[in-house]
Amino acid sequence: MDLENFKELWNKDTGQESPEISLEKKREIHSPLQMLKVNMQTEFWLMIVTLPLLLTGFPFASADSNIKTISAFVTILTVAIIIYFYSRFLKLYKLLRKNSINTNYDLFNLKTQLLISKEIYISYYIAYIPLGFLLSLIKINFHFDREYNLAIFGVSLLITLFLIAFIIKYWIYYMYGRYIDNVVRLVDELNGIEINLKQEKKKSWFERSQKFFINKMGIKGNILNTVIWFVSMYIFIILFLTLVLLIIIIVGAKLDLLDIGSLQNALNKLN
Repeated sequence: MDLENFKELWNKDTGQESPEISLEKKREIHSPLQMLKVNMQTEFWLMIVTLPLLLTGFPFASADSNIKTISAFVTILTVAIIIYFYSRFLKLYKLLRKNSINTNYDLFNLKTQLLISKEIYISYYIAYIPLGFLLSLIKINFHFDREYNLAIFGVSLLITLFLIAFIIKYWIYYMYGRYIDNVVRLVDELNGIEINLKQEKKKSWFERSQKFFINKMGIKGNILNTVIWFVSMYIFIILFLTLVLLIIIIVGAKLDLLDIGSLQNALNKLN
């Protein structure tokens, strides 16, 4: 028995047809879906611009042929992960472009795909942890026996973990998480599922500036707002981590825990 016949028999047994979604509810759902599409377009172009900059961090200029080979494999692996993720990304984007949200089945399918895509998105960034571990080893040429190499490895890995944790907590929420939560909440309301209403949080600076730019420039304003905050937070994170490292080095030198000359020699060997 095919699926259509099964659905027909089910409707006859229950005495009801798949309920149509009201125009008002369609509009409520359309708003977060539209923002999801805009943010997906924004992230795609940010990736196109920043990917070449990220790949320049691989030490292809190393004189060690083994390091060059490992770097090439890491690059291929990274690009493969990106291609796989963005193939799923494109599939979700095509689904969001469809305007066939007419029945409860369409809503249930949309909710399922959004929740699955959110988990895939989180896994995408978690996958960079072992890559970051490998890149940290490449930075010290896989030699822990040299002075301060263990510290350099640890700092590089901590920076990677810090950036990934920041992306998962804030970037995913503001770009996708809050809109997915809105859609899921609306779908659950339409199906009579009891939901726990969370206390409304005070709007962040990102949300305030987003509202301002959207009112002034529409969708282009949202894209501009996202780019400004992306670049600003990237610069802030780099400056913050640089300041923390400088404080650690200065305090360590004052307490005779670090030898600046030896540390400088170790850093020079990495270049």
